Amino acid sequence: MSLNKKGKAVDVPTDDDTTLQPFTDESGAPATLPEVGNGGEESKVKVLLGLMKKLMGVKDVANLRISLPASLLEPIPNLEYWQYADRADIFAAIGDSDEELGRMLAVLRFSFSKELKFIRARLGKPYNSALGEHFRCSWRLPPIVIDQATGEPVIRTHIHVPLAGEPAYGGQGGSGWTTPILGPEHGGKPSSEASSIISSSSKASKKQPTGLGLKQANKSSDTISINRAIPGPGDEIESDPDAGVVESEKVTVVFLCEQVSHHPPVSACYYTCPEKGIEGYGMDQISAKVSGMSVKVGPGSSNRGIFIRIARDGPGKGEEYQITHPSASVNGILKGSYYGTISDQISITCRGGEDGKTKLRALIDYKDESWIGKPKFLLDGVVYRYTVGNETEEGWTKPKQVPVDKVVAQLEGSWMKEIRYKLKGEKEWKVLLDLDLLALIPKDVRPLEEQDEQESRRLWDPVTQHLIGKNWGEATRQKQAIEQKQRDKAAARKAKGEDHQSQYFVEDYEDGRPKLSEAGKKAIESEIARLDAKARERVNEL
Repeated sequence: MSLNKKGKAVDVPTDDDTTLQPFTDESGAPATLPEVGNGGEESKVKVLLGLMKKLMGVKDVANLRISLPASLLEPIPNLEYWQYADRADIFAAIGDSDEELGRMLAVLRFSFSKELKFIRARLGKPYNSALGEHFRCSWRLPPIVIDQATGEPVIRTHIHVPLAGEPAYGGQGGSGWTTPILGPEHGGKPSSEASSIISSSSKASKKQPTGLGLKQANKSSDTISINRAIPGPGDEIESDPDAGVVESEKVTVVFLCEQVSHHPPVSACYYTCPEKGIEGYGMDQISAKVSGMSVKVGPGSSNRGIFIRIARDGPGKGEEYQITHPSASVNGILKGSYYGTISDQISITCRGGEDGKTKLRALIDYKDESWIGKPKFLLDGVVYRYTVGNETEEGWTKPKQVPVDKVVAQLEGSWMKEIRYKLKGEKEWKVLLDLDLLALIPKDVRPLEEQDEQESRRLWDPVTQHLIGKNWGEATRQKQAIEQKQRDKAAARKAKGEDHQSQYFVEDYEDGRPKLSEAGKKAIESEIARLDAKARERVNEL
């Protein structure tokens, strides 16, 4: 990636590219596709089919300047949709192990959990991000723990409970969840000891609670509509009111991202769990290409993956794990019931930390799907020890390339269901992660009145409300008004000879590791303080 005369990365421009691209009108504004029919499912399919015919052969659909009708969009901002902490409890536990291999297995769990939205939620197209748009959210929850007897993860919050009619894959708008009842050895509340304990370990949690109804108390009809419409968590299922962990077991996880480029669309993101000393960061950019009746989506040129850093004192301090993203295909477009498949290889590479001649690296191979029958979503992989500085060993991309004597663990399973691992020299397979147990965890987001004008939910709220109300035409008009306002801002900057300045990140993205600006650090501190205050209120209420 080269730099321009101002020292900024050419591949990550800081303002709108004024060069006309395909699918722009004569003024250079994004071409607008009209609504067809009443905006219902049949109309969506007609528009999609027409659009896909036009996009055949286009190198990168994601970088086109095209304005879609609102009826084709999901009512969720892009920056909120493309975050990878739907299981923040797994992220928070990454550095818990004192063992090098234990930490790599924890990173692998996070890597498989970060795609959970494609299992539980309806696939869809979120709003395009505006330059300078930003989003932040947080979670207060108990990290997963490893059961001492089984060596398997114990999920301590938001256990998945299938709702009536929930499909086996390609979720259509979320699923149910409940709070597990935990024993004291897993941080459970003392009052739960007298209950009939439902273990949340991977094997025992297959038992589903019986006689459960949807818990709608204290929910407005608008909130219920949003839960059902936005890809994300479904309804809470009633369980023992004393279920869950003691407050002292919970930690805070904060996520902040900002759109730093509009053409091509690139965002910078940052995750942190301050109590555990875990950080995550990366540049998010996708590329998309139409292939037949599916859309293939993969990482763009600025996307080097997600970087996870262990910042706390103790074993593993200073380790950084680079997790690359796989390419995926969106299928089922003709039927109007979308689902994703992955056929690619990814790597997780550990660097830094204690000096040593070798480090651990993982390779995962997502298997090609057969043209005949239902998809199986299979994968296999290895964890191996590579020699630091050996380009050949660090350059392997497929598990079968790794010599047997360097392998320390094998992996297999389905990224939609369950993934197992087996250590070298052992015969027993253990559960790395049972995705059947995992529900999407709701985000804690500040109310609209506390957000600024460029914050995602507030910026797009007029569109969201009309989409939920199925007012397709008005939603499209509101969307176009927001887009035009952004173009006006870009024109004003150009007239003044000004470049857009990122608010929350330092404008140095060369290595794919964005750094927080002073404003970014203050935003993180503010979010932590907000959740700490809420936690104190809960304790005082007990």
